[in-house]
Amino acid sequence: MRETSTVIWLLIISLLVSGATQAGSLDLTYNNHGLSFGNAPIVHGLRINVVDRNVEEVNGINLTFWTPRGKDPNPLFQMNGVAVGLVAPVMHRLNGVGIGGLGVGADEITGLAIGGLGAGADEVTGVAIGGLGAGVDAITGIGVGGLGIGGDNLTGLFMGGLGVGADAITGVGVGGLGIGGDNLTGLLVGGLGVGGDDLTGVFLGGLGVGGDDLSGLFIGGLGVGGDRLSGVTVGGFMIRADELRGVHIASWVHAKRESHGLSVALFNYSRELHGLQLGVLNWAGNQEGLLRLLPLVNYHR
Repeated sequence: MRETSTVIWLLIISLLVSGATQAGSLDLTYNNHGLSFGNAPIVHGLRINVVDRNVEEVNGINLTFWTPRGKDPNPLFQMNGVAVGLVAPVMHRLNGVGIGGLGVGADEITGLAIGGLGAGADEVTGVAIGGLGAGVDAITGIGVGGLGIGGDNLTGLFMGGLGVGADAITGVGVGGLGIGGDNLTGLLVGGLGVGGDDLTGVFLGGLGVGGDDLSGLFIGGLGVGGDRLSGVTVGGFMIRADELRGVHIASWVHAKRESHGLSVALFNYSRELHGLQLGVLNWAGNQEGLLRLLPLVNYHR
């Protein structure tokens, strides 16, 4: 009996190993339903293999031990269920849960992906968690990276130990050091700062917030700067922009071209004022004569 068990296990191991380089498997299945050891292309049930290559479809649980070599080892692999890899499961499309000791890789992920080091995909709808980070083209859902999150389009909730960066971020983002991107919309918080081209929403930077076009609520520990600021802005030291619209509060508020609304500071400067300045000294370049520099209050329509 012991010899028979040994022979069976040796057969299973040989098939698992051979499956790393070619299609070979020991299947306890009926119409591909059941238990499979090796590189079976289609399994509905439990599939165990060393290295997955040219897999077509698994519905159930897939356990793999090593990452296949090559640029696209599983171009058709549709995984529906739970994929677990000792190193990193690699597939074309994952619907369900993917867990990898080092990482998880797929073209499309719908569900939950957890990688010891990282999670990577073209598109993720759901949750992606990487011990170091997560990198994708597009995420809709939640992304968490020990160091950071990066991608093209991020929509949802994102947290990076060091930072979060993307071309476009929509939703809630928290970066230990900072957050950066081209188009940022939502609630974004950076330990040191937040920066981008177009910012719309609520932004908090430990040191500062900066961009080209800013619209919303902005709070910077030292300051806030940009080309155009619209909304409510609070800076510990300075607020500076070409154009200011709304309410702006800092030690020094500097409108290089024009200011519309209310500015409150120790020193307010506006080349062209259309509104109210409250501060120790207030400069409005479009006033006449001595009215340009006034203590306490300056006003121009």
